[in-house]
Amino acid sequence: MSLKAIAVDSVTPPVELICLAHAGGAAASYRQWQAALPRGVRVFAPDYAGHGLRRTQPPHRAWTPLIEDLVDEVAARLDRNAPFAVFGHSMGALAGFELCHALRARDGREPLWFGASASVAPERRTVESHWLGCPRETMAAKLAALGGTPAALLDDADFLDLVLPVLRADFHLCGVYIAHLRAGSPRVPLACPLDVFTGRGDAATACTADVAAWRDYTRGPFAQHAFDGGHFYLDMHVTPLLRHIGAALASCASHPLAQGLVT
Repeated sequence: MSLKAIAVDSVTPPVELICLAHAGGAAASYRQWQAALPRGVRVFAPDYAGHGLRRTQPPHRAWTPLIEDLVDEVAARLDRNAPFAVFGHSMGALAGFELCHALRARDGREPLWFGASASVAPERRTVESHWLGCPRETMAAKLAALGGTPAALLDDADFLDLVLPVLRADFHLCGVYIAHLRAGSPRVPLACPLDVFTGRGDAATACTADVAAWRDYTRGPFAQHAFDGGHFYLDMHVTPLLRHIGAALASCASHPLAQGLVT
């Protein structure tokens, strides 16, 4: 799908938008965003180990090494004199939340804005510890329920065998996330605006209270946005999604947090 540039004024100073993919996803899923967002927004979509351009590396099965890996890559890329924002879809919302706190712990920098997509709030996650050893059919059924994967691929045993190691690792991470969250130091709420995006037909975010609980994770403004569609609503509604993101970044650019620091 070809995206048209969104009619939002240029963002000044420039904003680095870090985009994090869903379970099994890769940075390539954001490849068209750069051209569609307002000038001044620079999209940076790092791949997790085992994904995309890093597909030859073993995927992480624990959150701590994944976030350490991610924060090293992001910190090396970020311009110290420009603000940054974070968007994550599904597993990427959890990774983005952890990244925000890891960057703040590392050098005191706070995101300009955080967008969480297709995910309930961190403390509302359910525990699922069966993914590393589940049958192929169980994984195929989960992927079918989430949507986003063509039926022909789900019926292709060779394809599933190829992607299963990464999918098992990613779904395991999502399933044990709440244990990781509770084992660490309490997260002080972010100071930036936090927007949550969901698909109205997504069973994973059907409990509105679990989605609304994201408001407890920031001291800044909070808003929810619902789109038609399921877990991968953004495949069909990426233009209005990017309009929301572009407007949010343009609005935040003049805020004191645009300096990328908190006190």
